[in-house]
Amino acid sequence: MKYPTYEHYKDSGVSWLGKVPENWAVKPLKHLVAYNSETLSDSTEPDLAIKYVDISSVSLVEGITKIEEFEFEKAPSRARRIVRDGDTIVSTVRTYLKAIAAIRDPDENLIVSTGFAVIRPKSNINPDYLGYFLQSEGFVGEVVSRSVGVSYPAINATDLVRIEALLPAPEEQKSIVEFLDAKTAEIDVLISGMPSISDVSSGSIPKMAKLIHEYRRAIITSAVTGKIDVRGYQQKQEAA
Repeated sequence: MKYPTYEHYKDSGVSWLGKVPENWAVKPLKHLVAYNSETLSDSTEPDLAIKYVDISSVSLVEGITKIEEFEFEKAPSRARRIVRDGDTIVSTVRTYLKAIAAIRDPDENLIVSTGFAVIRPKSNINPDYLGYFLQSEGFVGEVVSRSVGVSYPAINATDLVRIEALLPAPEEQKSIVEFLDAKTAEIDVLISGMPSISDVSSGSIPKMAKLIHEYRRAIITSAVTGKIDVRGYQQKQEAA
């Protein structure tokens, strides 16, 4: 399917973003979010029941795949970052794993590893738009390319939030979210019943399934970077 594009674009000044819609702002992520705002302290009650998410339990496509339950004193020492509804977690260690997930309606006392940066949107950015943007190919690629280390590549959270982000108008962010919610739901129906995305690296996943996963990432990237005009698409759908 050929999607409509914007009438006017401008040079973003950022190589991996390229040209973007002329009315979209380009800002370092740190101007749009807070990060690592809340952490469990050493004085936390030892018997506090927590639900813990490690980096190995998060997938770029599948989100959080496993939650472990511990009492605080028996939990891994890295079980410290507090997450809230609307946050997005981005792995800052072993970044090649691309462990990124949006946090929506979390369980009480959900805690994630200190190996994640917990990204919390400020009032001028839609949490769901931000969640999609942080999953886009360009952003993920920047996180990986800016990581340091060979066997255990990592990026500081302060460096991560220096990466540029795009800020459409609020109503446009809402339209992008509605478009991607619908499209990814359709794609996820196709994905369901197929081998796990974790099988891709082993080469055992069928070619069609791999292509569907790649299309999902591509449609997210195109929408959040303005390569397609979702408002124009929605207008065509309504007129059909």
